[in-house]
This record gives sequence, structure tokens and C-alpha cells, in this order.
Amino acid sequence: MIGGRSYPSYSPSFNHRQRRSFRKLYYGIFVVLVIFIWHSGKLTPKRHVEESQLHSQPLASRSQPEIVVKEESHRVVDAYGHHIHKRPAQVQQEANPKPSPMSHEVNALRKDNVESPKLTNDDDPEIHDTDVIDTIKDTVDENVNRESKLSHPDDDDTTGSDSEHSSSSFGNTQQQARLGGNAHEDHEDDDTDTEVSVDDDDTKHPIQTLREMTPWTEHYELPSWEECNSVKEKADALPDMIHVPFEQSVKDVILEGWEDQWIAKAHYAGPKLEEPKIDFVYNWVNGSQPEFTKTMRPYELNSSLNDAEGTWIASHSTNRYREWNELRYSMRSVEKYAGHFTNRIQILVNAFENNGDESQPKTYGKQKPHWLKDDNPMVQVLSQEEFFGPEERKCLPTFDSLTIENQLYNTKSEVDRLFALSDDMILGKPHSAADLYSPLFGPTLGFKDNAYNTLQPPTEKDAERFGEKPFLIYTSWLLNRRFGARKRKGQVHFGHSLSRSITKEAITSFPRPALRSAAQRFRGETGFQLYSWYVIFHYTMERHREALLWSYIMLRSDVDDDGYLDWTERKKILKELAEGMGNDTPEQFRHRIYYRVADHLESAGLQPPKVNTEVLWTSLDGPAMIKDVDCDAFDTEDCLAPGFSMPSSDATARSPVFSSAAIFDRIARQSPRCGDCLIKLLLNRRRAGLGPLLPHAAKKPEQRATVIKALIKYQYTIVQPDAMFYMVTDAEQAEHILLKPYIKHNKKAGQICLNDDVVSTDKSELERLADVMAKLFDGLLPHRSNFEKI
Repeated sequence: MIGGRSYPSYSPSFNHRQRRSFRKLYYGIFVVLVIFIWHSGKLTPKRHVEESQLHSQPLASRSQPEIVVKEESHRVVDAYGHHIHKRPAQVQQEANPKPSPMSHEVNALRKDNVESPKLTNDDDPEIHDTDVIDTIKDTVDENVNRESKLSHPDDDDTTGSDSEHSSSSFGNTQQQARLGGNAHEDHEDDDTDTEVSVDDDDTKHPIQTLREMTPWTEHYELPSWEECNSVKEKADALPDMIHVPFEQSVKDVILEGWEDQWIAKAHYAGPKLEEPKIDFVYNWVNGSQPEFTKTMRPYELNSSLNDAEGTWIASHSTNRYREWNELRYSMRSVEKYAGHFTNRIQILVNAFENNGDESQPKTYGKQKPHWLKDDNPMVQVLSQEEFFGPEERKCLPTFDSLTIENQLYNTKSEVDRLFALSDDMILGKPHSAADLYSPLFGPTLGFKDNAYNTLQPPTEKDAERFGEKPFLIYTSWLLNRRFGARKRKGQVHFGHSLSRSITKEAITSFPRPALRSAAQRFRGETGFQLYSWYVIFHYTMERHREALLWSYIMLRSDVDDDGYLDWTERKKILKELAEGMGNDTPEQFRHRIYYRVADHLESAGLQPPKVNTEVLWTSLDGPAMIKDVDCDAFDTEDCLAPGFSMPSSDATARSPVFSSAAIFDRIARQSPRCGDCLIKLLLNRRRAGLGPLLPHAAKKPEQRATVIKALIKYQYTIVQPDAMFYMVTDAEQAEHILLKPYIKHNKKAGQICLNDDVVSTDKSELERLADVMAKLFDGLLPHRSNFEKI
């Protein structure tokens, strides 16, 4: 009897079946236990960690610190060409969730409540750009934490309270940031030449650039029409634009050690700097030379601009190629007023077919001023065949100044900086190098009041507009597509301070427009053309802004380099924004560096500007776009991502809207005003410098060095130039507005441009005008330069 019940006696077979049934039950219980234990994670902790890498974990508030399982970080390249790191495996120890501590900061960043209380030091241990370092070395954690808490809220040029001001930090930055230094020993690419890495492989860049200028030879054959047509066909197959990663852009930048403090704090603590040397590059043509006109004629006749009546040929040749001997006097002005910082003078000219026996092979010469010495090493006369790129050379000769200007980056020199000008431009006062460029503030840029914002592809009607407008409209459309839609002012009509490396990047970043431009022999043949000055100036400014946004979103805020801004990282952004909004307005709180340009230059041992003294803005004050932007209605939900300020937005799974690349593209290109306001509010955390947007020096030194290089490379200064522009129409006008004021009344201008707008064909009137212009030039610059023959 078992359990009060009687059972019949068991037969052997029945007993065997019962034992087998109990065995199945035991097996079932065992399997259930194994599955239960397996899912509890006790048998497979490694597998659980791996899955946490692949799936987003809840990001609720924690009372305990998260435990990070450290493993090697694998660098990959995202869709934008930027280096990111795979997310490290993490095991989070969850405590009881608490209400979000960000409620007051979140409300402050919504557009219905823009006022925010100031944050105290206790609210944010990183409030002064000095971080609580989790792990550098076990023996220094305590010291780093203590220094962070001692930071003062008002760190400006004089307090020196920030650890980034310390001499030890300066020394470390210098050691880590130098190319080829200890911090880069493992990166073989850093020591390679930029052009080799880009141009050796056609798959890396669609436009090949010139490594060395082509030696001149008189035994030259002009390219055939078929060769030029092949360039047009290649251009049509290219993309309109490409993005250049910052890591690639800065390979030619070598830091000297002072740049980090200068960019981060607007505080110069380096040695006395040497005055920079600058090339002066002229685009010059002698249109009255018979050999030149003979060489040009077949191309005029075959141009799409030519008409049956010959009106275009007669009109375009009159004033565009008239010679008043301006180059002689322009070079005199450079020697007199800028000779102490002139590196060399390059004169870009056309080749022409020599007159000779038709039975002999053709030979070519290159135009050269008859008064120019042959043996002055400071002067180079370069024919287009010498500096045009490998593809662009197939459409030579060109008589379009825009086409020539788009190839300026291929002129080779010992220095990167050049000042591009035409022969109708002269200097009128003593200059310092800082009037054109300085190592602290970059090139000086001047703009007109007229602005362009092309939102649709330009039309045939746009192509028929007067002067430079078609090219401004077209290039504005390209810039809008690359950097986002905004109004961009046209550049002033005088010389332009350029970097060869930035010019190369700006032009070749628009491959199809650039190569199509090279195929134009006369201005206006295709209606539109890439406008070199406009694209270079605004590319420089936009890349500086883009570098700041890339630095802040992709590097500084994405602490774990996983390409995603989780709630902890977003919460930090909200705190920093709230701090910037809690201070006085930027106009009251921020130091205006553009008022102190001369003082900063003198502190570095450099001469201040002498001519372009009216400084309107510097990139060290922030991107020029933030100057007048109104950010009272800034809203993180609209600008950064929906749900950005809510921890529940991705508590159970990752949301693609919080991808750092998506947010970067949103504020950099899709909604430029949002990016402008983000920068303006974040910079308002500090009195001066760009530090609030930089990666932290101790946590990400190599990434910070890359950003510093980019900000140094793309820095700029906006000035109101001391320049006068005149449209010369006739002798009487020239005598009244030029000869009398400048010669009889000793009027002075830093820079003078004399544009030939004469329409008269009367011989006596033209002779009288030539006499007035000769008196003007001789009166302004009577002494022969060292470049002239005796």
C-alpha cells in the first residue's frame, strides 16, 4: 500500500515501463533547470556582455556607478567619413529608478521658457572644462578630482584658474599634438605627403592635382578639341560635391604647442612668432600683343558666345585686355608697401604661338612684361601650361580669369599663403602682414552688403544677369547644398588672401563644377561657373563652423565614441546649454576678441594691422554666423532631435534620431540656424575662446589635437577693408575722381582698384585717357622697383 492506496502486483514488463517513465520525468526536470539557469546568465556571463553590445540597454537614472567592462576599441569609419569607435561592452547595475534630475534644465531649453538659473559648481563637476577623470592612472585620480572642484566660474584671460592654462598642460599638449611626435608614432599615415595619399589613387579623389609644376618648353602642342571634349565628358560623370574628412584635411598642419591654449582660451602663451611670408600672385595678360591675339582668334571664332555679326568678339576684347602698364606700378606698390613680408611674386600669363617659318615646327613663347628683369629670383612668370592640373591642361589655352583663378592652388611655393590680385590693383599705404594674414587670426576677408541664397537650380534667366551675378548665384546654390541654406555675402573687389591648401580643398570638393569650369575658355560660355573667391571664402568659414559642431557632437559629447548619444550624454549637453543660457547675453558676457586683435598680435611679437584696422569679427569669437542670430526661441526638441530632453525616449531601445551623425548633419546642414544657436549658447559658458566645444584634453588628446588643427587651418578675420574701387569710364572722369584727389590733394587709400569700363572707341579720347592714367601712376609710384630693367 502506497499513500493509502493499494496497487496490483507489478509484472516485469510493467515495472520496466514505469521506470522508463520516471526517467523521462527526471530528464524533463533537468532540462527545465538547465534552461532556467542558462537564462539567469550565471552560466554564460560572456554571452550576456556581447549581447549588451548589440542591443540598447535601458537608460534610467542610477544611484550606483556603472561598471564598464573594458576591451579594445575598434575604429571604424561612419557614413560621413569620420572615425568612430564600436561601443564598449557594458554591464549596468540598476538601482531603483529616480525622477530625472534634469527637469529644470529641460524646461529652460524649451522655447516657452528661455530663462534658466545659473548652475553652481556642485551641479556639474565638469563645469569648467576640467573633467573628473575615471581612469588615467590609479595614483592620480584623486588629484585630478580635487583640481576639478577648485575651478573658478569666471575663467578669462587673466584668472588662469583653468587647468588648461597650466604650464604642464601646455607642455603635454605640445608633445601630443605635433605631427610625427610621440603621440603619433603608431600612425604611419601622419608622415606621408597629403597629395600622395589623396592623388595616387583615383578612387580617393575624382580630380587629380599637380604635385610639381610642369617645366616650360617652347616645343609645345596645343591640346586638340577632342582632348577638351573628353574633359567635359569626364566632368559630367563626376559628383557635384564630396565631403573631406577633417582627419584628412589637417594632415598638412603641424602644431607648435601654443595653439591649444589660444583656441580654447584666447590666451597666447607661446614664444615670439616670426612675421609670415606671403606670395603675391598676379593674373596678367597683354591683350595688345599681336601674337596673343593671333593665338586667341581660333578659339574666339569657335566659342559658343560668338555671333554672326562679330559683336561679342569686338566687345569682349576691348577693355578686358587693354594695357595701361598697370602691372609695373602694382609691383612697385608691393615692393614699397609690402616688400618686407613678400616671399615671391608670381605672374600668371598666356602662351602664344611664335611667328616663324611655316615649314618649321611650331614654337611657343609665354607673355612677359618687356620691362621685367630676367634674373630676379623673387619673380616667376608662369604660363598656364606650367601650373594647370593634368586634366585641366587639356582645355588650354583659356582666356577666362575664373578658370585661371580656380587653378591658383597648383602654383608651387615654399609658403602656403598667397595674396591674389589683378594688375589693376595697387597698394596705397604701408602694410603689415597682418593686413592680409596672421598666424593667430588667419586671413582677412572683406565682404559687400549684397548676399545670395539660391534655393533652386539656377535658370537661364539667372545666366543672363550682369557681371559676376550668374557665378555668385550658381556657387551659392552649391554652397547651400553642401553646408545648408543661408544668405552669403559677396566678396569685395580687391586682392584676396588665400591658403593654397584650403583653395585646393574648396575647389576640388566640387568636382563636376570645378572640371566643367576648366573647360571654359571664355567667361560665360556655359552661363555658370564655380566662382573661386566666393567659394573659397565661404568654404573656409563654413568648415570652421562645421569643425566646431563636429567636435562637440561627434567627439566631446559622444563620450564613449559609439556613434550614439545616450541619455547620460544628452543630459550633459542639456546642462551645458542651460549654463550658457543662464549667463548674461553673449554681447555682455563674452569678451570681444575682434576689439583686441592688435593687442594679441603684439603679445605674440607680430606687427598689428596698419591698413585693415577696422576688424568686424574673428573666428576666435565663434563662427561669423552666430554674430546676429537670435536664439531666444532655441528648442532642443526642434533643433537636436525629437525627445532629446526625455530619458524615456530610448529607455528600452536605441532611437536612430540620437545617432551622433544624424544630429551632426541636422545642425550642420539641414537646420543651420539650430547649429548657429547651439554654438552661441555653448560658447556663452566661457568669457573667451572656443573651449566649451572642444574634446576634453585629458580624455581625448588625439581627437582634440585634430580639432585644434582644423580650427587653426580654417580660422579667419572679417574686416572692413581700407580700399577704393573705381570704374574708369573716360578721361574727364579719371581726372576728376583720381588724378586731382590722389595727386593734387594727396588723398590716401590702403588699396585701390581701377576697373576698365571704357566703352569709347575714339582714338583721341583713348589717348587722353591713357595720358591721365600715366600721370596718376607716375604720381603715386614714381620710383623704379628692383624688378624693372634700367
